[in-house]
Amino acid sequence: MQSCRLLIIGFSNVATRSGFSLPTIDRLRSLTPDVEVFRVGLGAQQPHIIPPYLRCAAAKLGPFTHVLFEVNASAFALHPLSTPERGRDLLLDMMLAALEIGADPAFFLHYRRWKAPLHHDFNAQTRQFCEEFGIPLLDMAESWVAEVGADVVASLLRDEVHTTFEGGEVMADRLAPFLMRCLDRVGWFRAVALPRPVWRRGMLDTAAFLQEHPLERHDCMDLPLDYVRLENTDAIVRFGQEQHAQALVHMFHPAGGRMALHLGPTGHCLEVATIDPFSYAPRIGTAAFDFHRGLRVRDIRITPTVEAPDIQLLKGVVARPLRSYIGPLLTLEPATMA
Repeated sequence: MQSCRLLIIGFSNVATRSGFSLPTIDRLRSLTPDVEVFRVGLGAQQPHIIPPYLRCAAAKLGPFTHVLFEVNASAFALHPLSTPERGRDLLLDMMLAALEIGADPAFFLHYRRWKAPLHHDFNAQTRQFCEEFGIPLLDMAESWVAEVGADVVASLLRDEVHTTFEGGEVMADRLAPFLMRCLDRVGWFRAVALPRPVWRRGMLDTAAFLQEHPLERHDCMDLPLDYVRLENTDAIVRFGQEQHAQALVHMFHPAGGRMALHLGPTGHCLEVATIDPFSYAPRIGTAAFDFHRGLRVRDIRITPTVEAPDIQLLKGVVARPLRSYIGPLLTLEPATMA
């Protein structure tokens, strides 16, 4: 095997210490000295943010030869605006981003015990998509349940989607050899004829427009991220020209509260909570504009953070002074302009 650099990217299942990612990395390192593995867990987000953060990770940590996507256990399948058309566009944009950074893709379907009816079977679509383009996929979702039984799978979960430490080890036992097979092939994806998506999902640095405010670094696993710190003040981000924006990134953290985003010139106003019960562990958040379908935005006025006394941390203590951390603007552009 030639030297390889693998990125594991996804959401809370990648981030949690009881999940599959850390034991999988341990196994890969014991199996071969010729692989470097990085992980980026973006918290409880939607897959719309994956393409820009994949390019961000490549710019800061790359190059990568391979990327493993664990994105299907997100709540995308539950949202009423999720459709096969939107799912395919997301998958195509993720694959085009992988192609652009020179990484061969693979998918890992992580089990989730759905508590509400699905509006779109994203797992089934991903299986079909991977078969269409010859993309490696390891199914530890429905296929795993069919093999070992629902009771066995349930015993390895600590809630509807996150594993116990034992569950993470069980997943790693299967994932490590799967990834070793993926790592044996390098550069194959360059030969795949990939259709273009309708939309490209990008990232615009807001710090360039808020230079009077300090930056503060908060790492997302291996990925270093800078946020603009707003403390007891409002701010206006003037982009100079209209952007088709799908979301504004912020951070959930124990000194958060509520802020309002006033979007010009549309007049939309969004109230955003920057603290939730899990904010004892700081992590990325996004204020989505129309479920990531986007709005035309020329400027954003961000109000000072105020208390959110109705939101209680599950553990730990709240911090003070109140403040908000602002990340990049996530954008949309027609693929023909990319």
